[in-house]
Amino acid sequence: MVIHKTKVLATLGPAIDSYDKIRKLVIEGVDGFRINYSHGDQRKWDEWVKTIREIEEELDKPITLIGDLPGPQIRIGNLPVQELKARERVKIVLGEDADRERYIPVNNRHVFEALELGDIVLLDDGKIILRVIDVREDEAEAIVLNDSILKPHKTLVIFGKELDLPVISDRDIDLVKYTVTRNITYLMVSFIRSMNDVSVVRDVLSSMGGQHIGVISKIETRSAVRNLKEIIMVSDAVVIARGDLGMHYSLEELPALQRRIAWESIMQGKPCIVATQLLETMVNYPRPSRSEVVDVMNAVYDLVDALLLTNETAVGKYPVETVKWLKRIISSVDHRIVRRRINDVREKTELTGLSEKYALGLTLLAEKINAKILLYTKTASIPPQISRFRPQVEAYVGTISKNIAEKLTIYYSLKPYHLKTHVEKTLDYEQGVKTLYQYLKNRGEINYGEIIAEAYGRRETRIHEIRIKQVI
Repeated sequence: MVIHKTKVLATLGPAIDSYDKIRKLVIEGVDGFRINYSHGDQRKWDEWVKTIREIEEELDKPITLIGDLPGPQIRIGNLPVQELKARERVKIVLGEDADRERYIPVNNRHVFEALELGDIVLLDDGKIILRVIDVREDEAEAIVLNDSILKPHKTLVIFGKELDLPVISDRDIDLVKYTVTRNITYLMVSFIRSMNDVSVVRDVLSSMGGQHIGVISKIETRSAVRNLKEIIMVSDAVVIARGDLGMHYSLEELPALQRRIAWESIMQGKPCIVATQLLETMVNYPRPSRSEVVDVMNAVYDLVDALLLTNETAVGKYPVETVKWLKRIISSVDHRIVRRRINDVREKTELTGLSEKYALGLTLLAEKINAKILLYTKTASIPPQISRFRPQVEAYVGTISKNIAEKLTIYYSLKPYHLKTHVEKTLDYEQGVKTLYQYLKNRGEINYGEIIAEAYGRRETRIHEIRIKQVI
């Protein structure tokens, strides 16, 4: 099985819509899959969930499943596909449909309340740029600034403005329920602006019995960046949604924003996922561009936890080749990680409790003696702390909880395993480490003569143990 410190996530779609293709991606190194709830229906999603859980069982490998809520996006309505030319005029009108060209229907009055003269309106993730020259109660006139193709149901954003919309829409409620009933590992949420938005999502999950489902917050608006620390603090993970960030910030600001979000996530010990246009060229071509390779390498150098492929695996012509290239880039960087960068993380992380100090001590010791870390956990409190310090040795985590094993797959450097046993309720820490040791030995993950550091922390006694031994 492929091992890499930076994890690989892939978006499901028509390009990988079969057991064999999804299985191939897992074998090539994909650690988890995203279901974009903006596309498809429950029947299709159920097929994917069933397929991935079967592959998980067959390969004995935890796989994260992420359900991605559409959120309160503004989308244009039905209209004929048409070519727009720069300097032409179009009208944005209130409604669901428009059967005339140069008329763009938007069924949301908040848009017209927010529009002002001179505003820049971006359609289709910024592919179409309009400048507003007239605003009325339920329509606005705009000039087209670039040649483009206008298609129905594309996103609309007013550059630099955020509309006052609820974080969970009526449709999202049904999707949250679906996430809970299908036991999806994480729920990815759009349009998070503050810690209160995260609390709303958790309350909805709890009301449906989904307390165990992790919440991944998308950082994609100016409010999210402004409230970054508090959002990360109450989230289980964050996504740097570069596509949407690029609709609210100038493009030249994105690299610094990406680095800032990644750094704050590491400092708080929460997984950070980079998404959008990682290897976009490979949607149509079998090789990435040079600039894409550099972009991905920089993200890996910044020690992010995971990279999320979107169109490349959902609708691309070369999904398997894309994963191979992403893995190839990650592998080329993994052994070139600058020690100064890792030391900087460790020196600036605030050690507030025993668990953080234990995790750092274990990581430093294992690296010093070139030992593999074997950790057993019941509550997943220590493994994230170890990942936080970006260990440069293999860190295997055993747990009897399938949900915990799946959650930990997105963490930097951790290799979680679900330990199936007939005595789950009585498996204590000592038995857990022994079970993990034998399990890894049977799989060939640890071999004769290798040094291992066995570890576990007892929360009830606050005693944290490390035992150094050689594989025999």
